[in-house]
Amino acid sequence: MFEGFEEITDKEIYDKALAGEKPAVVIFTQPNNPQNEAFYKVLSKFQKLYGDKVNFYYMDVEKNTSAEDLGIFVFPAVLYFRDTMELERHDYLPSEEEVERAIRRLLRL
Repeated sequence: MFEGFEEITDKEIYDKALAGEKPAVVIFTQPNNPQNEAFYKVLSKFQKLYGDKVNFYYMDVEKNTSAEDLGIFVFPAVLYFRDTMELERHDYLPSEEEVERAIRRLLRL
């Protein structure tokens, strides 16, 4: 669905995204949501730029329940994690500037 992004499940989200060795960007989405393409267009640029320093994941909320645990009820939504903490959240289509700011914060730049 999101080329270059790894699919993640409820069982993996803590170890891979929240407590992973690298910071993580996670898109929570429904497979047939028409907004997916717009989110992908904005985020794919940053996956190509920062993919060696930041892990990029997506989660299908129709197969997993972690979104509810994280208080996400609007899809797609993007969360940014580092050291088990959520540092940023976009539950709307973010601009490239907003994504870059969030990723730079993840990387402490």
